[in-house]
Amino acid sequence: NLIKFDARCECAMGESVGATVMTCAAVAVTPNTQFKDVVNALLAGDAYAVPVVDTEARPLGTVTEAALLANLQLPGGTDAVPIFGGAAARRHWRKASALTAAELMAAPVAVIGADAPIGQAARRLSDPSHLQLCVVDHDMRLVGILTRRNLLTVYRRSDDRIEADVTAAIQADLRRGRTPAPITVHVDHGVVTLQGTLTYRSRAEHAGYAASRVA
Repeated sequence: NLIKFDARCECAMGESVGATVMTCAAVAVTPNTQFKDVVNALLAGDAYAVPVVDTEARPLGTVTEAALLANLQLPGGTDAVPIFGGAAARRHWRKASALTAAELMAAPVAVIGADAPIGQAARRLSDPSHLQLCVVDHDMRLVGILTRRNLLTVYRRSDDRIEADVTAAIQADLRRGRTPAPITVHVDHGVVTLQGTLTYRSRAEHAGYAASRVA
């Protein structure tokens, strides 16, 4: 009942997409996966939650660390049904006695396309309720997991790599119906400085915009 999905991760020039920084091997479980195997899957995936998928690898929900810890907090759900706390407390109590992933999971699942820009992923993950996103392909099949920590890895790129990406982005922008003008790109600790002379203000603005789209 444990499923491991492998996806190719390739770095893209210009604005990075979620697929370039996601955890490429996503460990998932099926609805019938037993409690202990769900725990092992979460630990193996080194994530905040483990996806639950159907037979077509499409995400149905996720099982979080908190859902699994309910079993330790309320030993096996043997305590009496909580009187206070409302529906949330009763749901937590039910998680304590859950035996399968279907009983443990929360739905719907937060997903994002593999071709989504990093900025979009960052906006989604800035929501405190989203600890991670399931990355899916065009058929909604799971291809990876994206966390806040994954996104922060874009800052590990070298200055040389950033310089190459910015240069390529600017030249591609200036070639659109125009003759490329010489612009020098300097990068120091991730801070990009553009130097050069362009004929029109609009071209300078375009160059700055193109550079800003590189993560």
